[in-house]
Amino acid sequence: MHSSSNQTNGLHSGAGRGDMSLRKSCLFYSFVGLMVLAMVVGDSLVSAGAIGPMSVVKSGTDRALDILRTSQAPEGQKIRQRREEILQIVDEYFNFSEMARRALGRPWKDQSPEKQREFVKLFKDLLFNTYVDRVETYTGTNERIVYDEERIEGDYAMVRTRISNYKNTDVRVEYRLRQANGEWKVYDVVVEGISFIENYRSQFNSILAGESFDALLNRLRQKVREHATL
Repeated sequence: MHSSSNQTNGLHSGAGRGDMSLRKSCLFYSFVGLMVLAMVVGDSLVSAGAIGPMSVVKSGTDRALDILRTSQAPEGQKIRQRREEILQIVDEYFNFSEMARRALGRPWKDQSPEKQREFVKLFKDLLFNTYVDRVETYTGTNERIVYDEERIEGDYAMVRTRISNYKNTDVRVEYRLRQANGEWKVYDVVVEGISFIENYRSQFNSILAGESFDALLNRLRQKVREHATL
């Protein structure tokens, strides 16, 4: 459990357009479900360290669809308007440092602490901007979450779920969590065998094969700036 066994060639693999659309949509759903979890549980002041991995995932994702639908109402407050609030709360449930380190892979250890910190911040902003865009175009109606299994091995855990009736099929979603300082936090989401972290690592590796780490940072800065002007 300490490392992913699922392999992917990233967004530029030979996967069909339909398969890639499914993966992107399910990654969106998984990320947003945990983002909503942070909003729901954070607002009620429940500590993630006080509950197990399954409960960390389950307590929020069951309500994700209702909250997403509410956000579509004309009078509802849009997710983007709560950006800073959501990011602050989400920090309590996602281990963004772990996610960023794993997504970057080997080049992480070669960077200065300052560059590592900037990469984590840019990575977090990129994730939020990418998936909040998909939240605001969300049109799902009949999905249901089924919680199949929780497995804990020391400080690592896995929670297996299914999104039932997603475009008339069931989609397997696995959350990977790590416990630190008594708190369980998500560091990866695996949709139909495709790791969220490995997907990003493939993209970063592709860029770094021909460019410097500073060039990668510049790319991320530009992406974040583009969304900031929307």
